[in-house]
Amino acid sequence: MWHFLMLAIAYACVLASPAEAAPKKKGPPPDPFKACDLQVRADLREGGTWLIPRDIHLDEGRLMVSVTFSPEKSIRSVPKVLYGNSDEEKRRQLRSYLEQMKAAIDAATKESAWFVIASKKTLPPDLRSSEGDASPWYGILLADIGGKCRSVAMFRNVQPDQLPPDAQRDLTE
Repeated sequence: MWHFLMLAIAYACVLASPAEAAPKKKGPPPDPFKACDLQVRADLREGGTWLIPRDIHLDEGRLMVSVTFSPEKSIRSVPKVLYGNSDEEKRRQLRSYLEQMKAAIDAATKESAWFVIASKKTLPPDLRSSEGDASPWYGILLADIGGKCRSVAMFRNVQPDQLPPDAQRDLTE
């Protein structure tokens, strides 16, 4: 009886081993832009580049974000505007903006945020500035927040000299 039990255990071990040793089927490799995969590529279709921001600061009073890539120059976003018919609607929107901006800062620490510098040619005509732009480039801060791509902040005029040298090389018209 004892021999039979040992043989059954050995047989069970042999049967279980090949299943664990077999290579597991893998899906496609994860996209480096996570939930923002389509948005980043759409913004870059007319040229530009992207960077992973590491130094992001939130100005809660002005509802702005600043991103710094070189110590002496930071890039400030366009301030968010609160819309609504009542103070309560504006407060809800304010809380939503602040929550989203704080989540973007958190996403940046996890390399789930991207600063995209794109050609203004990709903007709809009504969003393009006609006031003699200083730069043909604009920036957008995208973040994967809760598995969804969120556009957190817009940067109207991004100057190449505000960026690291390797990103400057990518900005050719």
